[in-house]
Amino acid sequence: MRGGLAIRTRLAIVSATLAVGVLAAGLLTVYLIDRRQVDQSLAADARTAARDLAGSGQRRGDPADETRTETDGERVTTYLQARGGSGQLLASVVPGGPNRANSRLARRLWLRTDVPPGHVKRVEIDGEEYVLSAARRGPARFLAAVPAAEAEAGVRTLLDAMLIVCLVGLVPATAAAWLAASRALAPLSRIAQRASRVTAGDLSVRMGTVRSHDEIADVANAIDAMLDRLEGAFAAQRRFVHDASHELRTPLTIARGHLETALVPGREPAELDAAVRVAIAELDRMGRLVESLLRLARTGADDAPVREPVDVGELAHRVVERSKVLGDRTWSVDAAPDAIVEGDGGAIEQVLLNLVSNAVRHTAAGQAIEVRIDAAAGSVTVEVADSGEGIDPALLPTLFDRFTRADAARGRDTGGAGLGLAICRAIVEAHGGTIAAASAPGRGATFTVELPRMALPGRAPSMRVISPPAHA
Repeated sequence: MRGGLAIRTRLAIVSATLAVGVLAAGLLTVYLIDRRQVDQSLAADARTAARDLAGSGQRRGDPADETRTETDGERVTTYLQARGGSGQLLASVVPGGPNRANSRLARRLWLRTDVPPGHVKRVEIDGEEYVLSAARRGPARFLAAVPAAEAEAGVRTLLDAMLIVCLVGLVPATAAAWLAASRALAPLSRIAQRASRVTAGDLSVRMGTVRSHDEIADVANAIDAMLDRLEGAFAAQRRFVHDASHELRTPLTIARGHLETALVPGREPAELDAAVRVAIAELDRMGRLVESLLRLARTGADDAPVREPVDVGELAHRVVERSKVLGDRTWSVDAAPDAIVEGDGGAIEQVLLNLVSNAVRHTAAGQAIEVRIDAAAGSVTVEVADSGEGIDPALLPTLFDRFTRADAARGRDTGGAGLGLAICRAIVEAHGGTIAAASAPGRGATFTVELPRMALPGRAPSMRVISPPAHA
């Protein structure tokens, strides 16, 4: 049972939150800009009102009469009376003279001495918020308070509208994010369903093509590639178990049949001897098969292989000398100097022996078998070529698989169990190299092995050793 929120739900919530957050950030920026403009506008209105009140007592036209206080006071009184219904609170404070105001509420400004001329301050008068400013002309102080309620109401209306937009935008943003997440994650649901079928044992299931061509498509392709390898590995394992059981059962069946025949009363000694010899031969063949399987198992194990310098050229000469007793062939060895690799000398010798003995089995008396060793800048190449019957091209892709025989018609007595080339490939790959075969029916076969060359600084160059063709 799955606990917690689904991925699509979490993605929808995160996407919707980010969308609303971006929208809210934008609206908040608009609100702050409007808030600042409103504050600046109220401050400018308050300063203008204070300056206008201070300038209302000045006579227009005759500067000589500006010092007449009585006339100035009359002009201020007239101005205050004219501005009585403006909503602004205006007051003048004259030391030693009468204080004036345009309303009873404005008389409270007479006591405000905390606003320097030219400055503004937010104040609360009778429960209402005003922006207060002051001006000075001579000893007289003039104060003007501009009501902020109407402007603040506009700002609050804008803020309410922004909140409504955010709340309304949350619904379509969440729905759009949910749909987008559902569409993006739909391939994952399909992958999960098909993967459950794979868990049940159906390795033929594939995730299929994802049209989005994104990371999910990469995951699906990687899973399909993994399933291809797994299916191939399981199929190879089943074939191996089937072939191994068959290969082991055959010599046991033959040996049992001959031994049971030997137990029949009245058999001649010669017949008993022949039956026992056949049984022993079959048991020997089964022992060789088990040894080959153990070689494959050890080669594929995780144990660190032996690492030592191996002169492949010298090894090739030694293997050919030992193999001449296998058949009357025309042998030749062409070995380059300093063909040194790092690895297990016994394992590499096993590869050469397998390839050479394979060439002997597929050639007739007098035909040529050539072993060539070449040392390039970073690799050592081993070629074992023969002029025998060749290999069917259809067999080349599976030639190095276990229990594969180059000649299906060849009996097990002469053709082996089909593990020699599989052992060669396992050993070569364990040494970081590659092995391949090229052939055409009737034109012989050439097996090529490439191994990483070991650098030996300071080693004196050697002469290339070439053994002329020789009959054995």
